[in-house]
Order: sequence, then C-alpha cells, then structure tokens
Amino acid sequence: MATGKEQSNVLSGAGAITRRDFVGTTLLGAGAALLAAPCPAVSQDLGRSWSGYGGVGDYRFSNGNTADVVGSAHRIRDGVYDQGLRNVIDTGESFDAVIVGAGFAGMSAIYEFKKARPNGTCLVLDNHPIFGGEAKQNEFEVDGYRLVGPQGSNSFRIPQANPQGRMRESLLHAYQCWQELGLPEHFEFAKLQGGDSSIVFDKENFDAMYSDSAATIGYFFQNELTGGKDVCLKNIWDDDLKRAPLPEQLKKDLIAWRDYKNPYERNGQATSHDKWGPFLDSMTIAQFVTNVIGVSPDVLRYADAGIAAGVHAACTDGLSAYATQGMGWIGLRDHYHYIGFPGGNTALLRYFVKAVFPEAIVGPKQFDAIATNPVNFATLDRKGSNLKMRLSATAVSVTHAGDPGSADHVDVVYEKNGQLYRVKTKGAVLAIGSWVAKHIARDVPADYQDALAAIPHGPILTVNVALRNWRFLDKLGISAARWFDGFGFFANIRQPMLVGERPMPFHPDKPTVLTFYVPFLRPGLPIEAQGPAGRAELYGTSYADFERRIIAHMQRLFAGAGFNARRDIAGIVLNRWGHALFSPPPGFFFGKDGKPSPLKILRERFGRIAFGHSELNGTTQAWETGAAEGKRAISQILAVL
Repeated sequence: MATGKEQSNVLSGAGAITRRDFVGTTLLGAGAALLAAPCPAVSQDLGRSWSGYGGVGDYRFSNGNTADVVGSAHRIRDGVYDQGLRNVIDTGESFDAVIVGAGFAGMSAIYEFKKARPNGTCLVLDNHPIFGGEAKQNEFEVDGYRLVGPQGSNSFRIPQANPQGRMRESLLHAYQCWQELGLPEHFEFAKLQGGDSSIVFDKENFDAMYSDSAATIGYFFQNELTGGKDVCLKNIWDDDLKRAPLPEQLKKDLIAWRDYKNPYERNGQATSHDKWGPFLDSMTIAQFVTNVIGVSPDVLRYADAGIAAGVHAACTDGLSAYATQGMGWIGLRDHYHYIGFPGGNTALLRYFVKAVFPEAIVGPKQFDAIATNPVNFATLDRKGSNLKMRLSATAVSVTHAGDPGSADHVDVVYEKNGQLYRVKTKGAVLAIGSWVAKHIARDVPADYQDALAAIPHGPILTVNVALRNWRFLDKLGISAARWFDGFGFFANIRQPMLVGERPMPFHPDKPTVLTFYVPFLRPGLPIEAQGPAGRAELYGTSYADFERRIIAHMQRLFAGAGFNARRDIAGIVLNRWGHALFSPPPGFFFGKDGKPSPLKILRERFGRIAFGHSELNGTTQAWETGAAEGKRAISQILAVL
C-alpha cells in the first residue's frame, strides 16, 4: 500500500504517481502498490504485493482467486489435513444435503433441492467471500457512473424450448430454469451517441474473439512485412486476409481450416456422431489440422490464444480435436449472437440466489433489482433456517461415516477463520472442480481418484480496465483489438445493456470498461504440464507487475490514436483464475486404451457423494452445463434420501 511518501511507476511513461493522485478517484484502483483503499487479506505465502484493488460494491473483496482463497486451497493440496483432522469443533448440525461450491452447479443443486424437498435441510459451503464461482463482477465508480465488468463467466443466449446439438440436455434444463426463475425474454442496449456510427460493438466479450461479424476489430501486426512497425487493420477476414501482412501460404492454410467441413456434417449438425466423435477424440487439434485437413502447423499459433482464452485454456497441440469439433474458431463468418449482462453471468447467478434465499438480494423479484441491489449477507446463514449458505468456508474433508456401502451419513469438515468445523449430512454434492475434489473426497475408490486426477486445467487472468473515455478506439474506428505479441491477445468494449434506471454511458468521451481475457500459453509442453506452467506465471507475478504490462501494452497499441494512460485509465482490477477451464486431452471424451472416460465414472454417484461441475458435462464450460450438472448430482443424492 502506498504512503504519501512512496511513489510508483505503474503508469509506465506517464511519470511517477503518488498517493495524492488518487484524490477525487483520478486513478481509483490502478494499483496494488498505489491504492490507499482496503484490499483483500493477504496470504503470507503469496506476499502483500500479490493482492490489489478489487473495485467497489459487494464483490470488492472477491476479485478472482484472492490470496486467502489460494492459501486455503494450497493447504489442502499440500496435505496439511492428511495426518488427521485435529481440534475440529462439531457444530451439532445435521442436514439432508451439503453442497460444496456456490457457482452455477452448486446454486442449481440447492435450487432443485428446494423444489424437491420444500421442508428439507441443506447447507452450501463456499470458500469465497461471496457466492458465484467465476460468475462474479468488478464494479467501479468513475465520474458519477457505476461501471461493471465480468470476472470470468460471461455470455448467454436466451434458451429455446427445443434446442439441438451436443448440449441439448443442458439447454433444455437451461430453458426450464429461465422460465421458472422469471428471467426476461428481451433486453435493451444503449444507443451510441456522438461516435463513429459505422463501428460494430459486440454485446459480450467472446464472440469477437472468433468472428469479425461480431464487432469491428482492429488487428495489430508488427513483423517483417510491416517493416517492424505496428500496423492496425480492421476486420481482416472480410476479404479473406488479402490485406493481412502474413505469408501467402499461411493465409491459404488459415482459410482452409476456417472453411473445413467434416464429412459427417449436414446443416451444421453431425449426422454420424458415433464415428466422428471417437475419431476426433483420438488425436489432438494439431494432429487433426496437419494430418486430416493437411495444412501447416503454423496456423496453430494463430488459433491458440482464442481457443485458450474462451474454451479450454490450453494449446492446440495438447487438446483433443473433439473439444472444438475440428473447428479453428478463427475468422468465423457468423457469430453466435450471445449477449452479456454488465457483470458477465453474475446477474443470472443472482436469480438462483434470489429464488433460494428471497431476502438475500434486497428488493423485489425483478431484473434491475436482482442485478444491481446489495446483498444482505446476514440472511444466508440464519440460525434455524432450513436452507443455509456459509461463505469463506473451505471444505477440507468429505467422507462417509464408516463403510460407504452402509454408512447413513457423511461427515463434512470445513475451515473458517482458521478453525475447523464438522457437520453431518445424509448426502453431499461436490459442485467444485476436480482439482480440489480429488483431495477432499477422501474415501472414494481408486477409479474415482484416477478420474479426478485425469482432468487437466488451465489458468486465465481476466482484467477489467475502467476508462474515463474511449475516444482513442473511436478514432481508430474499432471496438475490439486483436494482436499477436505482447500481453494477452484480445480486448474489447461492449455495447452496454440497459439495467433499470441506472445511467449507462455509451459515448466516446464517457467512461467504459475494456476487458481482457488473458491465457498463459505453453505450446510444446505436454497437456498435463501446460496448466501448471501457466499457473506459475499467474501466481508468481505481482499485482503491480501485471498492471505495468497491461498499461505498457495499451500505450504501445493506442498511444498513436491519442490514448494516455495517466489521463484515461480510471482503474484496473485483476481476476486470477488458476483453474479457469478444463483442458481435455485425446481420449478424454470417449475413453482411451480400453478405459472409460473420466466423465463416465464421475457422473455416477458413489455412496452418498455425487460430483457435479460444468467440466463433467463433456461439452463446454458454460452456465448451462454447470446448472445441468448441479441438477444431475443433487438428483442422485435425493434418490438415496
């Protein structure tokens, strides 16, 4: 934390910044070393420089995996509790169900539990200070406006009654939830005022990573063909890369991958899934591209960043080709017409919370109130309530009380404020990722342990930069930027959704949020090593160092269009997600060497314990798959109650 005498050079090239520069929110939240506002508690292992400003509002102490969250998880990983659970306080509580995790899977599970057993008892444990998993938001106060950006989980489509494709089961459940929860069927977006009317703005943060039709994208090149200078070209896929300063053969190969159609596809749907799926799952994306499509592996480096940031957080040389159905996810001619709430899928998650704990979100059951009103935390864990949510409570052990085949309950031990507590439950749902579940599900058999250990995960850093204005983007005529070297690979501003009466600026001279989804790519490493190598950088870099890299990169890209970091940046919040997305290797979906897929094993209940998390759906990690897996898991527990 900066004192009045200390200085920081986080705003590279903009001169030294002292504490008094923050008076009047001139640089509210621009640095861990700069800010005099409260920040999350710091883990001694990670050091004070690791944490930083988290914004304002209810989510300000829960920006990604905070130091406290990482510290508690690493104690589990490092076996601190493996030699016996000492000094455990038995709370005397007994529940019909305990759910570990308050993301979409966990909240869907307790929502379905409440419907099935209106008088039943259920406890949700979550290790974060606020519910949501990755469906949380960052909030800023800038020049009289409340700005909101996503921490992770982002984008949705309004569910339809008769969906098709691989995710049909999940989408059917999503449609049911949408109708029951009373989510709107239509959303309004702000109209551009005073800017370049030819610019196309995405309504969320992912579509434009893959499709020029989703936004007006500025592609920044710096290579031999540009004479070593930075060149910005708009929507290079519009003319099939003719203007792009890339080698001609690479252009041809990129277009060939983009336009490839699998032999079993008709009208966008695979007509022979039994053949196509196992075939793709037998190889990596890299092998598919080079051996089946027959193009140069040079195309992989172009596609890696988008696939990693938005889909599986790993490189194409380690991922199963089935993970993307053979698509390049590059230069798609059409986009998927997803939209996003201001804080990503935060508002959607809050609908589940409101349905289970009606008083937890202040105000009526209507969209603007649920999306923006404060959380009444005191209502979540009331004494005497049948349904409870206990936050900042890290489950460290979930075991049957005796033989799993005959035990009548499960013991759940959790840590809160440095103390261990025990509760009893007739059944438990682990609505959390396998990287933690494999450590705390202590009495599951070897095949379950092997399955949990067989799911690699990759890290993502989500960065929200609050801008006082975005005139520099308007001058360039773009709403999104894509580059091929430097920090991250993509950033964009969105067309703002209108939420109630809250003023939402959409003018180049008014504030907005520029969002980065930053993968940590390690091509060439085995898939099992890519995630740990990326996490080493994510966790080993200080808050201020990340900020310096962001600001320096923005200066490089945008200074020529008038961007000035000292003047134009109002705040930066980092959200570190160490295990953001699962990274499926070949054989993950259909099994390998005669062994069943980890998904097949983990989607079956063991005794009184069930696993439910979006990674187990076997398609893509989204709110729909998380909610569907939560429903499946709690249904398996309800069957034994």
